[in-house]
Amino acid sequence: MRRISKKSGDQKWLKALGKNIELLIKGKGYQSVYDFWIQKAGDHLSRASLNYIVSGSVDPKVSTLRQIAKLLNISMKKLFEFD
Repeated sequence: MRRISKKSGDQKWLKALGKNIELLIKGKGYQSVYDFWIQKAGDHLSRASLNYIVSGSVDPKVSTLRQIAKLLNISMKKLFEFD
């Protein structure tokens, strides 16, 4: 995972990805991203990493996204289904 510069053309896309992940988390019945982290992801992912991904301030590794998808019991493809 690496932080992105504010001038990066990818920033808008990463923010959309983060928002989609947040919506998927809430769609699975969790009250918040923190709730998901406490109940499911805490042993697999740091809270800071999850927050950075959801806020769109980092470019996450594929392996991290794969772990999130696995914890949500969804396909990787679902993470990227947004406009």
